[in-house]
Amino acid sequence: MPPTTTELVHDQSLGKLLDHCDVELAGLPAPQRAARGALASLLDDTDQNQVDDAALIASELIANAIQHSCGAVLIRIEVYELGTALGVVDRGRDTDVLPPHPCNSSVEPDTVATHGRGLFIIQNLADTWSVEETSNGKIVIAVLARKGSR
Repeated sequence: MPPTTTELVHDQSLGKLLDHCDVELAGLPAPQRAARGALASLLDDTDQNQVDDAALIASELIANAIQHSCGAVLIRIEVYELGTALGVVDRGRDTDVLPPHPCNSSVEPDTVATHGRGLFIIQNLADTWSVEETSNGKIVIAVLARKGSR
């Protein structure tokens, strides 16, 4: 069973926190672009494939917040010795609607869903992901361990 975000982040399995930033996204015309810019800056000494994975995950998390809630409020980027945690905060309180095991197929055999692939992509790129309630909404967190650290 893969590790949980609690095991990786909260229990310090990713090591010490090296850097972090919160990027306000509310009201921005291109929130994904702002998140990608912050990621590129914070992860400038990281393998480019991992930066690309982090950018795709951030874009999908933000798109989900825009489509399924009142929009993304901010993205929290935390860089640890052994990985990166990305968390997108929105004002939605619907934590139960996120599927625990997202898939990429519709109800018809041999077809691909036109919606709902964001969490499927996140699940397949991240080491783990979860959703937690916050005081004014929720945060969806995805964790990427650095290659060779796990």
